[in-house]
Amino acid sequence: MPTANQIKLSAIRAYPIKSCHGVELTEGHITNMGLSIDRRFMFIEAESGRFITQRKYSSMALIRPLVDPVADTLTLTAEGQPDLVLPFHPEKLGRKYNATLWKDKLNVFDMGDEASKWIGNFMESHRDHHKSNPTGDIDFDAPFPELRLVTLDDPTNGQYSRPSLDSLPGIHSPFSDWSPISFGCEASLEDVNRGLKETGVTNESIPINRFRNNLTFSGTIPWEEDEWLVVKIGEVTFYVIRHTARCPVPGIDQDTAKKDSWGGVTEYLSKVRNIPPKPGMNNGCFCVDVAPLTSGTIRVGDSVEILERIPAKYVEHPVPPRPSSP
Repeated sequence: MPTANQIKLSAIRAYPIKSCHGVELTEGHITNMGLSIDRRFMFIEAESGRFITQRKYSSMALIRPLVDPVADTLTLTAEGQPDLVLPFHPEKLGRKYNATLWKDKLNVFDMGDEASKWIGNFMESHRDHHKSNPTGDIDFDAPFPELRLVTLDDPTNGQYSRPSLDSLPGIHSPFSDWSPISFGCEASLEDVNRGLKETGVTNESIPINRFRNNLTFSGTIPWEEDEWLVVKIGEVTFYVIRHTARCPVPGIDQDTAKKDSWGGVTEYLSKVRNIPPKPGMNNGCFCVDVAPLTSGTIRVGDSVEILERIPAKYVEHPVPPRPSSP
């Protein structure tokens, strides 16, 4: 049953560089690729072209990108590192790489040797952090591979193509895992934190930034977003595609880059938020993947209208139910 409360947009977060720290915004511009500054950059291995994330290097959470929309710049910042200012939209695209982002093969463009040197120095200085917070299969004593910071081009120019959904022509995903936008709800997070305590997993509460969603809502009931299909925020309309299956990254503190000593929330979610009919694909779901149907500006505090809901008989519910308290 939907809430009788007025749903509001309570937070906007962008992640300019994939798998690095987020930026809180009071307003954001929505394009055919989601928030205009979200996941427009990522680090890749130079030789293989494969993307890297906190799944392998938890320290990436300590890289805090800054975006200056007036100067049109991206600044790489991290404690102990000199700031590096780069153009957010380079006048001339750099060397083209063929990058691999999951199953997608993408044309991406290099941001230069200074950025490569910057991330190389960062990784080397955080070698001990990786040893104490292992998140991937790494030879901690081996040299790090050469890494490059890359960006994308506007899909209308014909260089970058990553369609979000076949039925939505012209809508592309940036360097996000899957969709251009992700929604999360405060009430659902409260239910997760309550479940963690009731089942004896941990007495700690986790913040919603663990899930790295873009837009957060207040005023819902827990898991109401499972029923949403078309949502309007301010002047922008969105289509809800599917639930978001979770990887181990929510088990990493996004401010300290340290792993949760109790194992992280993903294992708990895998027990209570498995959504059929795709076992293994929809395990441990939290948040929903979304595509924009229109463009425009959204602001914190905007009213949220659910224009269309999934008919009750088609709503996908998690199985099995939450285990009882010990």
